[in-house]
Amino acid sequence: MKLKTVRARQGLLWVRAGFTVFFRQPLAFAALFALFGLVVFVLLQLPAVGPVLALSLMPVATVAFLLATREVLAGRIATPRLALLPLRDPLNRNRLLQLGAAYAAAAIAVVLLSHVLDGGRFAAAIEAIATEETTATAALEDPLLPWSVLLRLGLMALLSLAFWHAPALVCWGRMPVNKALFASIVACWRSRGAFAVYGIAWFGLTMLFVTLLQVVTALLGLQQVMGLAVLPLTMLVSTIFYASLYFSFVDAFDLSGGPDSSEDEAKTA
Repeated sequence: MKLKTVRARQGLLWVRAGFTVFFRQPLAFAALFALFGLVVFVLLQLPAVGPVLALSLMPVATVAFLLATREVLAGRIATPRLALLPLRDPLNRNRLLQLGAAYAAAAIAVVLLSHVLDGGRFAAAIEAIATEETTATAALEDPLLPWSVLLRLGLMALLSLAFWHAPALVCWGRMPVNKALFASIVACWRSRGAFAVYGIAWFGLTMLFVTLLQVVTALLGLQQVMGLAVLPLTMLVSTIFYASLYFSFVDAFDLSGGPDSSEDEAKTA
């Protein structure tokens, strides 16, 4: 695989292509997302090891959505069986498990490091919100809380650089885990302009959807269902986001026999 030059405006095309491919087979993508959501829910019921196992599942989920997008672009039906397809090959399975373990360890390290650096401020705010309204108000007014949130977002963004393309690289590029992580970092850094646009676009769209939901529920006098409506909206946006990951990969790496770029895909959509 060879790295390709990615222009900043490609970030918008990734988002648009994600919406386009999702609406070609919305039920297929929703079923795949629901499957992983169910598995994660079950794993989280396990004490201690549950969250670790759920985090370890992320590389497999990423490859499954990459395969689903590729199937839809090829005019085939994307089925939930794609969740198991990456695990059929012994080499892919071993490397994905290694990648999952590395991701879980790194994510936990980020949480612990953030907790130390902000003195537990973020965790205290979350706990206060879940328990007492008066305490929650005081916690949310902490002037250092935004810094704590930005700290976590920044560290998770750095973590994402290493793991963004790595699942595809171990499966399609047949790379060892360490080389896949390094190649992912290099590719993401070279495409930093596109990823900045991509991230801003998703943030803006999410805020827009939430605002529209607030306006609609207020006009209908249904503010009490706002909390219930946020969950399906979050699932919808998350599913489309995962559907768009394929385009960021094929734009960054030269794949023989694959689509040239998300720009071409967007033109044919």
